[in-house]
Amino acid sequence: MQDIFLRLLNELVQMIIDLLPSLILSIIILVVGYLVGRITGKAVEGAVKLIKGDESFRSSELGRRLTESGYPISRILSILARGTIYVLTITAAISVLNIPALQEFSTTIANYLPRLVGAVVIFLFGAMLIEWLAGFTEGLLRGGVLPEKLVGMFTTGIKYIFYIVLAFMMFEIADIAPQVVSSVALAIFSMIGIGAGLAFALLVGLGLREEAPIILFDEPKELKPGITIEVNGLVGKIRKISTLLIELETEDGLQVIPKRLLIKNGYKIIKNSLHDKHARE
Repeated sequence: MQDIFLRLLNELVQMIIDLLPSLILSIIILVVGYLVGRITGKAVEGAVKLIKGDESFRSSELGRRLTESGYPISRILSILARGTIYVLTITAAISVLNIPALQEFSTTIANYLPRLVGAVVIFLFGAMLIEWLAGFTEGLLRGGVLPEKLVGMFTTGIKYIFYIVLAFMMFEIADIAPQVVSSVALAIFSMIGIGAGLAFALLVGLGLREEAPIILFDEPKELKPGITIEVNGLVGKIRKISTLLIELETEDGLQVIPKRLLIKNGYKIIKNSLHDKHARE
């Protein structure tokens, strides 16, 4: 019994002695990797601040929320850079130990890490690009023939469609359940297409034709609360304007009339604080 115990103890000591150089090398790799990660993180953060990346990132909705939470783009990229170097350092340190089970695990992480980091970076810069494109498009369209309400609806819709595409791109790059992501993407874009078709059919072809210019173009634009108008012989002062209805204060009390009646039959402005006796027939 004593011989067996001594033999096991000798084997354990011999294994530690054999492993000691690799263990020391692993510790050195970890220390060097930690220092390199810290320096790289500071360098990345300083470079992003130098090119005013935080200001550009803050202009997007996602960037504003992350910045208010204490995570500007400079800090996020610094964390990603440091995290990547730390993980690769740990992977290298584990591989030096020559432990088969740990080597397989570390190799899997090292192969997947670039995909994950790339997906996050692409999503962040893609969000900045989407916000810039939305703002640029809105600036081009405003002041033209299209009404502001329609321009806002168009740019908002395009922006969120791009965000959906960007999210699926991120999942694809990160290789997160590609078959499930493809199926969900197909379902979402099919629903968007069906929804747009139904909205067009309702506005134009199925009884809401007269409300379409009201909803899309905010007609009639010149009417404001406080203006006195006449429509179909009814004279009253506008108290409240909603999307489809106008509330008038008349001699007989409050009357609610649909906007489509004004567009269809015409109206006359009786009293306006800025303009008097302007008519539209």
